[in-house]
Amino acid sequence: MAVTLLACSCSALQAQSQPQGTDAGRISETVRSVSYPEAVYGHGIMPDVDRGFVIHHDFEINYSPETPMVVMYDNTGKRIREGRIWPQGAGSVRIRRTAATRDGAILAGGWAILKDGSSPGYIAKTDLAGNTVQSVLTGSFKPEQICEGPDGTIWSLGKSSSPNDGQEHDTNVLRHYSFEKGLLHGYLAEDSVKAQWHSDRPWFSPFGSYLRCGKDKISVYLEFTDEYVEVDTSSFELTRWMLDESAVQHEKAEGLAVTGNGNLYAYFSAHATAHAEGLNGLYQIKAKSGSSIAELIPVAGSTSFQDGKNRPPSGTVVYLWGADGNQLVVWRMDERDVSWVDVIGGEATH
Repeated sequence: MAVTLLACSCSALQAQSQPQGTDAGRISETVRSVSYPEAVYGHGIMPDVDRGFVIHHDFEINYSPETPMVVMYDNTGKRIREGRIWPQGAGSVRIRRTAATRDGAILAGGWAILKDGSSPGYIAKTDLAGNTVQSVLTGSFKPEQICEGPDGTIWSLGKSSSPNDGQEHDTNVLRHYSFEKGLLHGYLAEDSVKAQWHSDRPWFSPFGSYLRCGKDKISVYLEFTDEYVEVDTSSFELTRWMLDESAVQHEKAEGLAVTGNGNLYAYFSAHATAHAEGLNGLYQIKAKSGSSIAELIPVAGSTSFQDGKNRPPSGTVVYLWGADGNQLVVWRMDERDVSWVDVIGGEATH
């Protein structure tokens, strides 16, 4: 065990000391840190952080269109709006995921029970007053992750609860929706993303994978198959890369972020695989056209080895919430809930 610890510690130090210009740069000191006690601690559900907004929702089923279910805060910690999520035709609603639009309205996805007794998935959008103004029903497909694309359409990662939901792309786990036209595109048939993990048979769950919308691409981390997936928002072509996870000792990701300039980062953690010890830190994903393998390049100053016994040092990055422009939004040991940092140096794009 001592030999293993020494080897892992050395690898972390070597990763952080790679030459400038050939690595992913280094993490800055905290630019600002903000506490969100109601969002992070109040309801037992980790909030969503999107475009610098912090959004949290109630776990309970809602039976009234007048009841606020979502609260949104800005990047200074100010509570700015409540969301009343109510898809058209609903009799009761449960929220699974929230996100922010470009102008700061609320997106929500989950499932509802309609007045006719059916229980489809849905995606809904509010106005800046928090009232639902648009919604689309997604059939048996239940959204697990959602984000707004650059043209205002919605992307979702999830799973159909039945083999056939009556739509053309009935098994795809990545879907593209318009509030006006419904389903636009479907990608990644469920059979293509299944793997044997903690099971004796192949299966897939969207929980633990991540979806992010950038200015010209949609980015997906697939936990089960250890892949990075990208959809070009101009051509709508999809590309898949296997992640070279040797640098992270084959841990799993706990967070994905796409910055305004197109850089892509993930936080890998031993905790994501329920290990007591392992290498944790921020890594830039380098996915190049023409290659089937995407590299994971460590962000200097963010990686550390956790032994499962001692408390991580002060300032250690322990979670990646997302991105706010070109800054990463993280959680650091002994700082407030949410901290903003820069990544200094490194290559400009992925």
